[in-house]
Amino acid sequence: MAPSISIGTAAPSSSAGVNKKSAAGVDEAELLRRRNAELEREVAALRLELGAARRRAETAEEAEERLCVQLGDAEVEALELARAYQAQVQALAVELAAARGALAAR
Repeated sequence: MAPSISIGTAAPSSSAGVNKKSAAGVDEAELLRRRNAELEREVAALRLELGAARRRAETAEEAEERLCVQLGDAEVEALELARAYQAQVQALAVELAAARGALAAR
């Protein structure tokens, strides 16, 4: 019969081996804690960045709304000015026609 081979960790042959394994386990656990803390800091920083980006987007949306209102007001004013100008041109055309008629009658 063949000797059995154990898969996994072999039992240490001395107490020094136990200390190394324990130290390695502690080191690995400490590395995991440090990595976890680093990831938590990164997540917190990303959350802050996301919050800032959301505030900037809200500010941009509000500015866009204000600009749309201002554009609408400017369009209304431009239309009113164009209509007033057109009315003035028509009044001047009538006045010119009357003046030409008066000159022709002389």
